[in-house]
Amino acid sequence: MKQLEEYAEQAHDCRDEAANAKSDKERELLLQMAERWEELARQRAAHLHLENVLAELLRDRNGNHNGGAAAV
Repeated sequence: MKQLEEYAEQAHDCRDEAANAKSDKERELLLQMAERWEELARQRAAHLHLENVLAELLRDRNGNHNGGAAAV
C-alpha cells in the first residue's frame, strides 16, 4: 500500500510543479510525469487487488480439501 500512496503523492507533486512551470515545455513534461505516476498507481492498485483475490482463492482451496465434503 505504501508504494501506491507514494505514486499518488509523486503525481500530485508533479501537477503542483506544473502549475508553477516556467515554460510550456516544462509544464507539459511535468504533466506527462504526473500521468506516468498515476498509471503506476493504477497498476499497483490492480496488482494488490489480484494478490488479494489469489490469497482468498488459496485460502478457500486449502480450507476445503474434500471438494465440499468438509461441511458434511
